[in-house]
Amino acid sequence: MKRIFLWPVIIGLSLLFSLNSFTPPNTSNLVYEVLTQTNTFRKSKGMNTLEMRGDLNELAKKHSEDMAKGRVGFGHAGFGKRFAKAEKKIRNFHGFAENVAYGAISGKQVVMMWEKSPGHRRNLLGPYKYAGIGIAKNKQGQIFFTEVFAD
Repeated sequence: MKRIFLWPVIIGLSLLFSLNSFTPPNTSNLVYEVLTQTNTFRKSKGMNTLEMRGDLNELAKKHSEDMAKGRVGFGHAGFGKRFAKAEKKIRNFHGFAENVAYGAISGKQVVMMWEKSPGHRRNLLGPYKYAGIGIAKNKQGQIFFTEVFAD
């Protein structure tokens, strides 16, 4: 009798532990890691932290997806359109900037890459209030990052 009762418990516990250790591959954790690393860097330089906005995330994600799928080359193609869309969404709009990257495998690594580039660093430390982050992978698994800044 005791054996019959123990097997469902053992199987249930092993399933619970295996499900908890499984993390499906997605980019949402990377998005928050990029924001955290960006804000850590900004705080270290006496700057305000950025607030993530879903509408800006959508702009950034679309650009990362377009680069990953080869619809646009790596870079800032379509920046003017993203600028115009952000301007329509944000009350008292003052500015907009964008960082893109590929080749990094973590949020920490991509932000460190941007910190070392004068133009990207200027954007990281700009007088912005909001951030949008979009990440996409190509067929080879290479990650494309876009981070937009707005105020």
